[in-house]
Amino acid sequence: MSVTGIIDKFVLVKYVRDPLAYLAVLVAMQQIFILAVPAYLGWGYVYPHSLYAMAAGGVQVVLWAAYLMALNREETSRVAAMVYVFPVFVFLGAYLILGETLSTRHYAGGALLVASAFFVSYRPEQGSASAGLSPALKYMAVFWIFTAVYALAAKLLLAFMSEWHLMLWSSLGSLLAVLPILAKSSLRREALDYLRGGPLLLSAMLADELFDLLGRGAFIFAYAAGSVALVSSVSALQPFITLLYVAALGLAFPGMLVEELDRRTLALKGLAIIMIVAGVYLVS
Repeated sequence: MSVTGIIDKFVLVKYVRDPLAYLAVLVAMQQIFILAVPAYLGWGYVYPHSLYAMAAGGVQVVLWAAYLMALNREETSRVAAMVYVFPVFVFLGAYLILGETLSTRHYAGGALLVASAFFVSYRPEQGSASAGLSPALKYMAVFWIFTAVYALAAKLLLAFMSEWHLMLWSSLGSLLAVLPILAKSSLRREALDYLRGGPLLLSAMLADELFDLLGRGAFIFAYAAGSVALVSSVSALQPFITLLYVAALGLAFPGMLVEELDRRTLALKGLAIIMIVAGVYLVS
């Protein structure tokens, strides 16, 4: 999923005017891959749980929209680090809904995860002695909450359907959720522009959706196999991978992604990632 963040940032910078139009096209393209499920495994409709899975797909649209809004306003590596505060909300939901207990160690790990998000988003303003938080932080707060809701819903729904059918019905729910976006003529025209954007843009969006589907599928299969809180926690190692990718791309293709890669900034991002890993260790 680190790859999808880098692809998304590239497309957002080079092509996108409104992230919602881009989101609608991505969800539509997602159906190309997901239709393989009914082709090989059938539709697997289970009333009413398939409808609940479609509602969970609507939740996904909200979290994706918040993520793209954040990514449109901030560096890829900073957003990637802020993403993985959501295990705090998963632990809280697992305690309230699934009855999982929390220890002092868990609370300490959660505090580290939250602190890491504020740490990586906080920086001095250019040419000023004042400082501020990243403009992406308010969007990430929405992302954290809705990602936790989706993770918990997925865990509950897996008791009634297979992993593949959960992916199918949630994807169809996402498609229904983005249709109102296309009701606005300006967003509809922009979405059509992406489809006419040439082979590079189309290939990038298809690759983005393929990697996203593989990543989400891995999460769902992991949720079925074990604790939703533990799976959510270990995923927080991804910012380190993203930082490596971004640094490598920045050195190999200067200007491809706008990132602060000076020694001081890399040290700050690295320290935030260490805080995330420590937080993951404590909550796991």
